[in-house]
Amino acid sequence: MPKYEPFTRKPVEYLPVVLGGQTIGYLWASETDTAASFVRRLETARLAFEAPLVWSERLTEAGEQDLPAREAIRRWIGAPEDPRAGAVPAGVTPQRADSPAVVQRLANPDLAPSTGPLIQDGEFPDGTPVDRSRGWGPLHVEMPASYPAQTAGPVVYRAVVAESGLILGYLWASGDAASYVARPDAGLDGTNRSVVLYPALREAFAQGVPAVQAIRSLAPDADEAHAPSLDDLIALASRYEQSLRLTFPLPDPALPPRPPLAPAERDTVLAYLEQASVAFPAGAPGPDLEDAARPAVVPSGYRTDGTWVWPEATAYYLRAHAVSPDPDLVAHIRANAGHVPEVSKDSLSAALRTLKSNGLLTSPPIT
Repeated sequence: MPKYEPFTRKPVEYLPVVLGGQTIGYLWASETDTAASFVRRLETARLAFEAPLVWSERLTEAGEQDLPAREAIRRWIGAPEDPRAGAVPAGVTPQRADSPAVVQRLANPDLAPSTGPLIQDGEFPDGTPVDRSRGWGPLHVEMPASYPAQTAGPVVYRAVVAESGLILGYLWASGDAASYVARPDAGLDGTNRSVVLYPALREAFAQGVPAVQAIRSLAPDADEAHAPSLDDLIALASRYEQSLRLTFPLPDPALPPRPPLAPAERDTVLAYLEQASVAFPAGAPGPDLEDAARPAVVPSGYRTDGTWVWPEATAYYLRAHAVSPDPDLVAHIRANAGHVPEVSKDSLSAALRTLKSNGLLTSPPIT
């Protein structure tokens, strides 16, 4: 039997995991006995940073022993507490949930559950099996018609606001065109709102609702504003005003290459990256994505200067492979003359919120 799948849309049963008298997360297994994983409570990350790794190893071992997934988690009921992974208390009874999303919400109520890959349990979200031999015809996916998502003229727009007051993005219309622009500083919440808004726009289009009336109906309580162009609205949405700016160590292949740093500047940038305040502590090191032959030595924590948040791996890849950081971050370091500013408690909290809102502190999936 292969290792258990880390995702399923089917019902699951779950068990609490306790360390030092504190619930650090939950083990779950699907009723199909083919999927299992561990969900850590983020607020216990410092106490149980290695728990996901330990449970991953345990579930992998159980899968190699051909144990059904539910048996694989039940076997740990009443076992001695591990100092890294905790224990499932003796006498507990497995609880049932409609899907792992319920368990994820139980562990971390403030985070949106992970939807996982398109294909789970051998099926597409609508239940269509991947195996076409099961009597289904060739798969054909066609997106329903909607308003054009581009325009050359001025736009009218309305902010889409979460209950917390966070501006998630903007619904806009221009002539017969309409769409939604997410704010990057709203993290995954801004992006995820499109899952609701795009179908709503398609439905309004199918009913013949004019574009501007469609966005008014979807954001009825928001003030209406105007922008000279869609590019101007995108520029507005791109401002970082609600969270810190977040960057990653390796460049996006779809973007132009990052300009190399001059040797005289390299040490200044490295010192800035490595001396900034810790936003989230490092756990187990990760693999080197530029050289698979190297041991897993890439640091996994995050640092901040109160304006930006970056993985500690950023300094590693600059030092080991001369991979320059994000050009905007480099420009920011230059503007600070290489001096790392003092970071307040509020800024550290903002950095942590930024990481959480972008899904970076979610327990890693067990594969």
